[in-house]
Amino acid sequence: MTSKIEQQVMASVGAIYIARQLVSMTALKLYVCVLALYGLGRLVWVARVWENFSHVGVQNSVHFITSAILNTHLPVQIALAVFIVAGVSLLIDLAKTLATPQQRFA
Repeated sequence: MTSKIEQQVMASVGAIYIARQLVSMTALKLYVCVLALYGLGRLVWVARVWENFSHVGVQNSVHFITSAILNTHLPVQIALAVFIVAGVSLLIDLAKTLATPQQRFA
C-alpha cells in the first residue's frame, strides 16, 4: 500500500517529467518542423507542385526543384529553410538518441 503523500509526490514527479519532455530542445525542434510544414502548406498550392513535378520526369527533377525554390516568394523560401534546418537538427538528435545505449532503472 502506498500512502497518500507518496502518491502525491510521484504524481508531481510524473507531471514535472512530462512537462520537461514537452519543452525539451528536441520537442521544440519538432514543433518548429510541424509549424514550418504547416506554413508551407498554407503558402504553396501543394497539389499543383506535385502535378507539375510529375510532368517533368526524373531526368529534369533537379532543375525543377531548383527553379521551383528560386522562383517562389520570400516567405516560402524562409519557411522551407526553417523546415530544412529544424528537420536536419531533429534527425541529428534522433541519430544521437539511437546511438547511445538506453539506461535502465531498477
